[in-house]
Amino acid sequence: MNSQPISSNHDSAIVTGIKTAGIGKKGSKNLEPELLQAIMADLKSHHISPLQLGAFLGGLLMKGLSENEHILKSTFPAGTFDQSRNVCEYLSPEAPQDVKHLCSLLIDKQYLDLNQAHTLGKFLLSELPGDGLRGLAASILRVRYETADEYAGLLQSIEETITPYCYQKTSANKPIIQIAEPFDGVDQSNMITPLVANFLQSLNYTVVSLAGRNSGPKFGNNLLNLAEKLNASFLKTNSDFIHDNPDFGWYIHQKDLSPALDRWVDRRKQIIKRPFLATLERFVNPLKADIIIASAFHPPYGEKMLTVCERAQFPAAIIIRNGIEGTIGFALKRATKILCTKRQTNGDYVRHEFEFDAEQFLNRPVVIEEKVNGPTLDENVRLIREYLNEGQTHNMHFNLRIKSTCEGLRQGIEWIKK
Repeated sequence: MNSQPISSNHDSAIVTGIKTAGIGKKGSKNLEPELLQAIMADLKSHHISPLQLGAFLGGLLMKGLSENEHILKSTFPAGTFDQSRNVCEYLSPEAPQDVKHLCSLLIDKQYLDLNQAHTLGKFLLSELPGDGLRGLAASILRVRYETADEYAGLLQSIEETITPYCYQKTSANKPIIQIAEPFDGVDQSNMITPLVANFLQSLNYTVVSLAGRNSGPKFGNNLLNLAEKLNASFLKTNSDFIHDNPDFGWYIHQKDLSPALDRWVDRRKQIIKRPFLATLERFVNPLKADIIIASAFHPPYGEKMLTVCERAQFPAAIIIRNGIEGTIGFALKRATKILCTKRQTNGDYVRHEFEFDAEQFLNRPVVIEEKVNGPTLDENVRLIREYLNEGQTHNMHFNLRIKSTCEGLRQGIEWIKK
């Protein structure tokens, strides 16, 4: 299939098709007749990018074609859907043969072992031709969920793209905590991460936060936007550690860390749904951190993220579950789950889980959970600076969230240190 111009219309038929058929195990739906006709018209006009077509077919094939959806086959060469390898050949005839084989396995609903996932990951992050299969693989892995081996192999391929300087021994004389916020940011709350980093540094740690461009599907303010607006300190080389820790900790921009990962920001905007990278990009470990702190809003991902951390050989990890979506901030009206893991001297990991009740800790009721309608970057920055300088702001929820989050993380770190 020849490469076609990228559609800039996020409400195009194929995008709606991805959002309908490529949601996941429980949410995917059959395509309505009107949408089917619109997608077929787009296919015949060749206005669909290879990435989008691959993502659409990946979701559709994982869902399984309904009786009505079989009409789509008429827009493809005869026999395209007879075998999985035919689909791969149609999408990306120019792609490497081993990649076509791996994608055929994915279409056939098979799982990849660690080595296979590593090979696939190297292709996904490369600039080799084959965007149709990139879209297909990313979509399938997301829809049917990745296994621990697949996560580990993909993460290994990501680690291999990291800028070499990041592997040098750091000159930091304190243990390193790495904060890994979701890159798609927040759209209903103010972020407190720079102030959490400030608190963690008071516990005698060096704090480094990973940040990068927002690839969606939410397009709220993210940690990169906040750090840049605060004029925070971005690490360029490890020699920067000779300086004292900045107020808001250090930041690493994904484009400096791994140009290969940064290229996926634009790809992900085309395939719409969040693929495996939305999880794994946060778990690269360029500075060999001692503790990683991340969040998982949806229930199944807490345990998965602990496993990713352990397979990535982080000495310890804290995953915040049931907090404020898009951040490591703790909820005030419901208990936040704190999932911890730490490596023992024999190399095995031991886990611990506990709940943090903010109202109980604060010894006061919180009438409602704050929900900000369209939080602005300027106001978020103003609140952070005011809190840093005054120890509080006029925003009660902001103040209480910082106190609760810092205390809950302190308790998690205390368990790790035992």
